[in-house]
Amino acid sequence: MTDPETMLTVGEIARRLGRALHRVEYIIRSRSIRPASWAGHARVFRDTDLVRIASEFDRIDHDRTTNSVNSDHREGRDHDA
Repeated sequence: MTDPETMLTVGEIARRLGRALHRVEYIIRSRSIRPASWAGHARVFRDTDLVRIASEFDRIDHDRTTNSVNSDHREGRDHDA
């Protein structure tokens, strides 16, 4: 027998990822992630959506870190010239 799939609200996704609710909402909107279903007025998402949202946060964080390091490196060279 398989376990029933967990359905997560946006608030539960934010809590599990340790992210602000508005940031999770941004990822959902900007990546066009559709809810699996509705529970009353609340959208609910699958575990696979949680994984996708988490990977988008990881990608954004990586891009920010990479861009920051590159910017710092360029600024350092400008000061040396």
